[in-house]
Amino acid sequence: MLLKVIIFLIVFYYLMKIIGRIFLPLFIANRVQKMEQNKKKAYSDYINKKKKEEGKVTIDGNYKTSSTYSNKGDYVDFEEIK
Repeated sequence: MLLKVIIFLIVFYYLMKIIGRIFLPLFIANRVQKMEQNKKKAYSDYINKKKKEEGKVTIDGNYKTSSTYSNKGDYVDFEEIK
């Protein structure tokens, strides 16, 4: 029984090694190609976003409006006593 398990593990190891050498480079090449396509698309979207009509004013970004005072507590003036 133990001998069968050891033989199975050895065969499985070499089988995965062979399959990895064949399919891993194909998988990596496919992923790199997809990443390059995404990069080109993002760059073209960025360029198209920057091309705007003349005289049109837009504000890009998600700016949060904040007041000068926060709700952390009351502001108390103090005088220094000498």
